Amino acid sequence: RQRESGKPVEPLTPHFHAFSSCSMGNPLSRCLPENTPLPPQEEEKDCNDKPCCSSSIPTTATMSASPSSSTAYAAEREAALSAVITVSHLCRRVQQVMVTADSIDKKDKSPVTVADYAAQGIIIHELTKKFPEYPFIAEEDSQVLQTNEALRQSVHKYANEFSPELSEEALLAAIEAGNTASTDAKVWWTLDPIDGTLGFLRRGQYAVALALMVDNRPVLGVLGCPALPYTTPSGEEKIGCVLVAVQGQGAFIRALDEDAESGSATEVPISVSQNSNPVNAVFTESHAHTSPLNQKITELLQVKAEPVRIDSQCKYAMVARGQSDIYLRLSSLDYQEKIWDHAPGACIVEEAGGVVRDFDGKELDYSLGRTLCGNVGICCTNKNLNGIVYDAIREVDPKAILSK
Repeated sequence: RQRESGKPVEPLTPHFHAFSSCSMGNPLSRCLPENTPLPPQEEEKDCNDKPCCSSSIPTTATMSASPSSSTAYAAEREAALSAVITVSHLCRRVQQVMVTADSIDKKDKSPVTVADYAAQGIIIHELTKKFPEYPFIAEEDSQVLQTNEALRQSVHKYANEFSPELSEEALLAAIEAGNTASTDAKVWWTLDPIDGTLGFLRRGQYAVALALMVDNRPVLGVLGCPALPYTTPSGEEKIGCVLVAVQGQGAFIRALDEDAESGSATEVPISVSQNSNPVNAVFTESHAHTSPLNQKITELLQVKAEPVRIDSQCKYAMVARGQSDIYLRLSSLDYQEKIWDHAPGACIVEEAGGVVRDFDGKELDYSLGRTLCGNVGICCTNKNLNGIVYDAIREVDPKAILSK
């Protein structure tokens, strides 16, 4: 499928104005079932031995990413890719050691807590070294770590495996640097170190999500998806991929793990689907349930295909890869979406030829702090189905459905 390269995608004019407020194969076969086996569980080892810092696992000191073919944001792209890839391996490591059958049974959230803090600390530390003038708006802060010594030591231990020079003090400072309410900076980052907490804990899908913002619009998006299957250009099936996009340069995907023989990973351009028939449309939905709104819309459009059920911003990845056509999100009239939950994925989908707007057809407004308080709902589609979906949104009246 070919996208229209070099041209920004203009949204089709929607007919819905009810709210105002501050293919890569069968998509189902590409999604991992729950409790997908992880690599053999590793034993907890003394960090001083650094058993996991082998040449097979990249660290921030040794990682290098494929450079962009364009000079615009090339340095930021390379650094962001490097940081996200490193942290994606960190998340795998924590999951391998800490997520067990017992922790799943007990609904123990400590594994994702450790990975979340370590991931945020490493990414902010590494990118701030390279771009000290770019502030961060990120999900976590360091308050809990300041008072919980055991948790702090665990976070620092795992962070050191992938960023050996990172002191405990520097780690806490980096995490806290993301605790920003808003910024007047022209250029800044937004980060969700682990999007998809439940997916991580049940060995499902989750994502490391990072975006570079310029004038409060995402111009660079990176999604690290450590558990999402991907078929390489040579036909090799891999677990784990990374998606990246820069404004005006298209969207690309690569395997998370570098090829053992070449020592590199090939980036491949991706595009949204060209499907224009709503009957054949594939929706991407939450792993846990189908929302009443999605159910009404799929009934109205007479959709026959089963939805792709998946956690986190991997939903955006599925649309960008052309394996899903539609992703709608409106869980509550009162809930304000967080900017880091959408900026990276939206950037990638739009560069892949898709359209991401709110339920009024407005662009997402990232200028109002940590939330999208000026938007209601998320409508992410391929270009061909965009107008049809907005017609359906208007007809089903989401406000009435969610008020029940």
